[in-house]
Amino acid sequence: MTTRHVPPIPSGTMPSTTAADRLAAVLRVPTAATDGVPDAAGLAALRTLLADLYPHAFGALEVELVAEHTILARWPGASADAPALLMAHQDVVPPGDGWTHGAFDGAIVDGVVWGRGAIDDKGSLVGILEAIEALVVDGFVPAHDVWLVLGHDEETFGGGAHAAIAVLAERGVRPAFAIDEGGAVVDPPVPGVDVPAAMVGLSEKGMLVLRLAVDEHGGHASTPPRMPATAILARAVVRASRARFPERLTPTTVRMLQTLGAHARAPYRALLTRADVLSPVLRRILAANAETRATIATTATVTGLQAGTAANAIAERAEATVNVRLTQGTTIADAVAILGRAIRDDRVTIDVVRGHEASPTSPTDGRGWDAIEAATAAEYPEAVVSPYVMLGGSDGRHAYRVTDRVYRFTPFLLTSDLRACLHARDERIPVDAFERGIRWYRRLLETC
Repeated sequence: MTTRHVPPIPSGTMPSTTAADRLAAVLRVPTAATDGVPDAAGLAALRTLLADLYPHAFGALEVELVAEHTILARWPGASADAPALLMAHQDVVPPGDGWTHGAFDGAIVDGVVWGRGAIDDKGSLVGILEAIEALVVDGFVPAHDVWLVLGHDEETFGGGAHAAIAVLAERGVRPAFAIDEGGAVVDPPVPGVDVPAAMVGLSEKGMLVLRLAVDEHGGHASTPPRMPATAILARAVVRASRARFPERLTPTTVRMLQTLGAHARAPYRALLTRADVLSPVLRRILAANAETRATIATTATVTGLQAGTAANAIAERAEATVNVRLTQGTTIADAVAILGRAIRDDRVTIDVVRGHEASPTSPTDGRGWDAIEAATAAEYPEAVVSPYVMLGGSDGRHAYRVTDRVYRFTPFLLTSDLRACLHARDERIPVDAFERGIRWYRRLLETC
């Protein structure tokens, strides 16, 4: 581990380029892993670029590297007690093909910044640094220390953020709260609500990667067995995709429905605000749609298939990768057992590749939650702040080691079209949405 203390830079003005220009420059640095191996050159180039783009921020920050590439930084405040912890990640998923504008071109077209990572998650990373840079230039000193954990391998379930949080734990740093990527300001995810919702994740589903495998002797394709490994696996895949997991409305989901329901029009208001007593009815309604069912049940999806080495040879091994997202109340062991019963074939082995359980639930009180509500009320006065369970995963789950208040919120106004391009082609963010997010981070830092 190395520590880099950047000497203070005299107060001055922000760089002459715009925030959108700086985000575009960051998007031009590829930081996608290859076969799970971080792009060391890209990450090093990104660190250099960030220090150049944000000289005042890096002059005020005490920066060190953990696990080679994860940035751990402290912005000293008036008090070191109960600091804030802001998290983001530097890496991105591979771009794929078919982009309207190149994935790493950092194009700004008609008021929109295009590029892999624009939302997930370089937009947040740059937004945080933009806010700190401006505050340092203005001579602002936070009331409490602010820690940054900018992970480098979140998209490959790596250990960068985990290692950085371990450093904080070893030093006895106990943040009052942590904020990482997650929900956004969106059209409400329930019917009958006509105001935007700032969806703040109080917890996140667990994640499990399983490998289904079938082995056989193999041989020439001209004399196949009645049920070769590929056929056995194919049947197992179909059965696994039909597996039924318990459906339950967690307390957080009930609270989300009640919170949004208070702003719903009739007859939805009567139903949603009574979600606690009408949960059986709501559970059936939510289960009828694939997207909403994911909020109340564990999901299992086959994401990879592999078999055979030649077109005229019987495969000696057939494998399938299954991605499972665990709701609170369903453990890794539960999911393996449910899939085993669904597959009903001893010839199919089920191995756990990696995984973690669903996270704890963070409370909606204290300095962090109050700061989130205040920043949102100031920047998005039209939005209602609602808790929810994040369906994806984030580095934020590691922060529970040092704080019981971990929130997942990306402070951008994102339409369904913009959310649909996450981990897909044409990821982008409108300049005005990005600038509002920067202002949100500034208000948060001023408040907390």
